[in-house]
Amino acid sequence: MPDADARAKVDPLEPMFAALREHGGLPSVGHALGRLAHLLESDSEATHELANAILADVSLTQRLLRLANTIVYRTGPQPVTTVTRAIVLLGFNQVRNVTMSLVLLDGVLAGADPACVRGEFHQALLAGCLARELLASIDAEEAEEAGIAAMFRNVGRLLVAVFAPERLAKVRQRAETEQISESTAAKRELGRSFDELTENMLREWNLPDRITAAVMALPPRIDAPRTSAERIRVAAQFADAVAAALAEPNAQHALTQALERFAPAFAPDRAQLERMLEAASERTREFEEACGLGPADSPLARLLEALPRETQLTAPVVEPSAQRDALGRPQNTQQILLAGLADASDSLARGAGLNGVIRVVLEAIYSGLGFARTAFVMRDPASGLFRTRAAFGDPRPAFSFPSTGASHLFVAALAHATDLHIADVSTEKVRAALPPWFERDFAMAKSFVLLPLAVSGHAVGFFYADRPVVDPHGLTPEELNLVRALRNQVVLAMRSR
Repeated sequence: MPDADARAKVDPLEPMFAALREHGGLPSVGHALGRLAHLLESDSEATHELANAILADVSLTQRLLRLANTIVYRTGPQPVTTVTRAIVLLGFNQVRNVTMSLVLLDGVLAGADPACVRGEFHQALLAGCLARELLASIDAEEAEEAGIAAMFRNVGRLLVAVFAPERLAKVRQRAETEQISESTAAKRELGRSFDELTENMLREWNLPDRITAAVMALPPRIDAPRTSAERIRVAAQFADAVAAALAEPNAQHALTQALERFAPAFAPDRAQLERMLEAASERTREFEEACGLGPADSPLARLLEALPRETQLTAPVVEPSAQRDALGRPQNTQQILLAGLADASDSLARGAGLNGVIRVVLEAIYSGLGFARTAFVMRDPASGLFRTRAAFGDPRPAFSFPSTGASHLFVAALAHATDLHIADVSTEKVRAALPPWFERDFAMAKSFVLLPLAVSGHAVGFFYADRPVVDPHGLTPEELNLVRALRNQVVLAMRSR
């Protein structure tokens, strides 16, 4: 069997592939990207699953909220304080695709020197933002698909930049010396083009066929798109070509060539292109700042720096703190609960549906108090069963038990509308009072709180939250008052239906 040096002579990218195999984060990145990409836009459960996936990562939650509160994304004066609210205001597709961008950023750049690849990622982000601008007036869903496809077209080049930067330097040197395109130079230097590397990686990540198809390189001759899928593919690659042209030393000449090639499909005049570039570059800057990247260090950022810029924020954003105590509760618990209360009140004032208010309240409790899992459970009038209506955490807390019949702790608490804090599930007294299904289905819970919700004196549901550790103290009086105020927002939403 040949050693690594011998294999490297056969395949110039073998060292990169070896590094990829050793990079433990990329497989999980692929899994996360695939899961996000496959969520169905029309499925109401997909919105909750998206929020759950984001909330599982504190850093991802922080950056999404920061991004949602920039001038480019925000839709009103009220700050966005919950992921659920961000999805409602920004739209499912936009949040999903922004999240995919953040996940890709984390996965590809983990362990890399940001200064070395900042320009590469800047170009990818600009391409994605420009593709969205290009189709924004045609179809919002197509615009988001084109945006993610345009950004993902750069995966191959990004991976080489991170894991084999010396090879990327040789590709660019060859392109300049031989006066050929970077793609042709990559084929000669690496044995495969960046497009081929990208397509292989996306297939390995099991992304949906529609995204993979939109990323695949177009033929030399480009015609006007006739279908939605063709329009997404051409728009994504038009945006990618323009972003790549602007990064060239002779940007004007490269841009002219790109515009001429795509003229049969898209032919914006100079004023239109400048407006789209201005909006796309502003989005790119906001995204980079939310991610902690400094766009001023990128050649493309310097090129676009002359474009006008608006004020960043008009109100402070409350993010869950990464600093947690032994129970998992963040340092800024009260601020998160207060922000969630304001978010729920604003949702009610704007006429949000009951499900939207429930998710905002549940997320505030989940994030603000650092529980492992939370659930809102409602009584089904038809069957009389209490069933989970919304939940955060993994595995999802699944309740289904009758409101009458067997007597146990849950039925007793609901009958008397009593707030409960169970500090230690394993004590003999508590175990004797719990129903048999709790030990079977909630084995991970070592402590929990149960907060009944009553309307007109009758229990119609309850909030449940648990921890995988014993919690001897439970909620402070201030925290309990805030949680009760949040619960009251759900009662108001029920009464307003």
